[in-house]
Amino acid sequence: MYLSDLNSLVMNYLIIEGYESAALKFAQEANITPQYHFYDIQDRVQIRSAIHSGDIDTAIQRINDLYPEVSIIS
Repeated sequence: MYLSDLNSLVMNYLIIEGYESAALKFAQEANITPQYHFYDIQDRVQIRSAIHSGDIDTAIQRINDLYPEVSIIS
């Protein structure tokens, strides 16, 4: 595995898991450009939090608003 592949893997993990500050710092130190926008991190965290708290209607609405191509019907 190449270093760039490893850096991308770490960056994707940080973004998907919602570690925004760590992802920003890692991108800076590794001198890489993330494939995702950092505002996507907060959107994912909000959706996941709604699901974990049992507020499925809010999660579905948020997904429908942010990702209309997914088209989840409540």
